[in-house]
Amino acid sequence: MRLGFWSEGDHMSTRMPAALAVGALVLVAGCSGGGDDAKGDAPPTTAESASTDSQPQYGNFADFPGKDFATTEPGMLLGVRVKPVDTRWTPELAGSSAEAGKHFVAVYVAVTGELPDRGVQDVKLKYLRLKYKSTEQPCDFGESGYCFGDAYPSSALADLDDVREDAGSDWQNYSWSESFLGSDVEQGATKVGVVGFSISDTEKATSFELCGPTKEVEVDTDEFPCVPIKTPDRS
Repeated sequence: MRLGFWSEGDHMSTRMPAALAVGALVLVAGCSGGGDDAKGDAPPTTAESASTDSQPQYGNFADFPGKDFATTEPGMLLGVRVKPVDTRWTPELAGSSAEAGKHFVAVYVAVTGELPDRGVQDVKLKYLRLKYKSTEQPCDFGESGYCFGDAYPSSALADLDDVREDAGSDWQNYSWSESFLGSDVEQGATKVGVVGFSISDTEKATSFELCGPTKEVEVDTDEFPCVPIKTPDRS
């Protein structure tokens, strides 16, 4: 029996379990997600996710929410599908200023070919019409109580990727130019543009639709296909 003395072998026998215990603790801590390296791999917080989700990135025509309609401009054999994506109340649009006492209702649209296997040449937006129920006075034409505004100005169509790169999801930030000659829409492509409809500042209409002609109905605006659009914010 030993009294008061420890041999070297005794020291070794006590150190080994202690070292193993410390190593186990370190390993458990590393697996539990502690440390700066673990934070870098952590999933985004709710706030971070919300910030990302607030900037939608639409890749093609079908990705945009909402309804669309097919329209064929006068003199053209092929039509396009048009989907309103945003509206604005603005005094200037595509290099044009609204008359005194009026603003433009700017309607931003996504456009693609009516048929997926072919493109459409020389597409203009100027044949679109804005339908709304007037609160000022009955219109001289169209359905009782409804007015139809002509598209002026109308922009040239632009590639979706170009607009998204320059303006993100804020269409108003893009440098829109007025269209005179029309734009080609390649097979399967999605393009975007804007049309402005001149409306009196005193007009309080809250029900708006975007409409367009077809091969069967080129003149009678009452028969144009239409889809509802968001009422523009005047603030």
